[in-house]
Amino acid sequence: MFLRDRYGDDSQPFTLNMHMNHGIYITLPDRKVQMYDRDSDTYMKPFIAFRSLCEKWIGDSNVMIAVENTDGFHDYEKKAVDYLLKSPKFGLTWDVGHSKTIGEKDVPFILGHKAHLIHFHIHDGSEMPPRNHLALGDGEIDLIERLRLAETRNARCVLETKTIEALRQSVKWLSENGMQEKW
Repeated sequence: MFLRDRYGDDSQPFTLNMHMNHGIYITLPDRKVQMYDRDSDTYMKPFIAFRSLCEKWIGDSNVMIAVENTDGFHDYEKKAVDYLLKSPKFGLTWDVGHSKTIGEKDVPFILGHKAHLIHFHIHDGSEMPPRNHLALGDGEIDLIERLRLAETRNARCVLETKTIEALRQSVKWLSENGMQEKW
């Protein structure tokens, strides 16, 4: 039995979360070069096959694969995400803490694809020093804004903390900010 079957409903798909692989870099005497920056066609080939196989394997079931931002999408990764999002079997996960620790550089891309947001990882974070997986209220993120966006998208949200105490504090923060009944 899936947890979704016991605690969820059919309004949200069973969601598989994935991270992009930046690939390798080559160290030159004066700089490091991401291999796929130089050859994005090589990077795209497996994604074309991957999307096709996932669509075949998922078929008509209520399953979606959500691509998560982690430490900043490279341009070649954005191209691959754009390609994946053309399939109804793919969506986006917004990890709001990871966004904060990298200076919110993925936010324009994510908001440009807002219609594909299906999953959120909710935790607080800070930019300087870069810290994430903090309890809600312990960082710099406008969490109310992010949670309201998640609500408008009917997105699933996961509280992502590293300790039981941080989880308790986060649940308390949700209650104190009028959000617990929604989540």
